[in-house]
Amino acid sequence: MSAKSKEQQDAEEATDRREVYLREGRTLSVEDAGTDELVEIRSSSGQVELRIRLTEEGPVLQMESVRLQLKASEAIEIASKRVEIKATEALQLTSDNEVKVDAEGEVRVNGKMIYLN
Repeated sequence: MSAKSKEQQDAEEATDRREVYLREGRTLSVEDAGTDELVEIRSSSGQVELRIRLTEEGPVLQMESVRLQLKASEAIEIASKRVEIKATEALQLTSDNEVKVDAEGEVRVNGKMIYLN
């Protein structure tokens, strides 16, 4: 087992970053980021694919990918103060049964042309 030089130890303590090299050139890293802890998976080009920031308020998840698929045999539930979905080309909601929209306040539908039935 080789001993680390003082410079290597100081560099590791300064960054406190640990990396694991994965297949396809990806890297998994864990590091301190101020008062937070940061877990990242990066592509071989260095782009962040998955980031989990562990904060005092709780974890913050960020994903960047070509495609994101969620599939559950029973339900997918999202609970938040505000939910935003933005599409640059098209947004489609499809159901084999019914679609419900419930609101305590106003419901607004804005568009150049709105088709009903």
